[in-house]
Amino acid sequence: MFKILLPTDFSGNALNAINYAIYLFEKEACTFFLLHAHYLVPSGSGNKSDAKKKLQAIIKKLKEAKNPQHRFEGMVTTNTALGAIRETVSKKDIDYLFMGTKGSSAVREIFMGSVTVSVINQINNCPILAVPGQYVYDLPDEILFASDFKHLFKPAELLPLINLSLLWNSVVKVVHIHLGQEMDDFQKRNKALLKNSLQQTKHQFLEVEKQDSVADTLLHLRQEHENIGMLALLKRKHSFLEKLLREPVIRKVAFKTEVP
Repeated sequence: MFKILLPTDFSGNALNAINYAIYLFEKEACTFFLLHAHYLVPSGSGNKSDAKKKLQAIIKKLKEAKNPQHRFEGMVTTNTALGAIRETVSKKDIDYLFMGTKGSSAVREIFMGSVTVSVINQINNCPILAVPGQYVYDLPDEILFASDFKHLFKPAELLPLINLSLLWNSVVKVVHIHLGQEMDDFQKRNKALLKNSLQQTKHQFLEVEKQDSVADTLLHLRQEHENIGMLALLKRKHSFLEKLLREPVIRKVAFKTEVP
């Protein structure tokens, strides 16, 4: 059974991420943890009781689908969003975390977008799916997975991607962005090992030329291939992905992409 964390600030964008997660895992046995962090600020309004009522109303509506494979659990905690997410990921042994990339525009509230950036930067033990607020969700016929082949993948690192691809028989397109140098022997070995690790999935390997930036290249590639329904990146130290976690590139990837 998959355990999926769904933080919500009760915005439409957060609800869209919740609905997408339920849609994506429609055929799987899952427990969905809906989490609201009630962070007290001097100018804030409402209380935990109100938040619990809102959360239960969402859960009641979700249960109307009557999917026997799905269970829902509501959680309201007095904490920052990041603190609550970190604690829940650890305590509940979460398999996937779904978040909207934007949230309420109210100044008094923590923007879900900024929280998503913080989560990407600081949560290292759970796969994160950042869902664009305006995303009209569909099944991911293809998943674009970017790699420079400078990392020897561990099975545990690839398992979340493999499981996602198997949900709807998606094709994993592994893209290597050519930076003007030929791959060395270490990269070639890692590519061969990655191909072997993905053997239970449908997969392809692509070589593309770098444009203005790695982020721009990935965004452009997704636009060229309309069947790509998800963009996958591995966060690790000392890799090209670090550039994606700094401004302004993070905005291009986390906020400008049209797919999760």
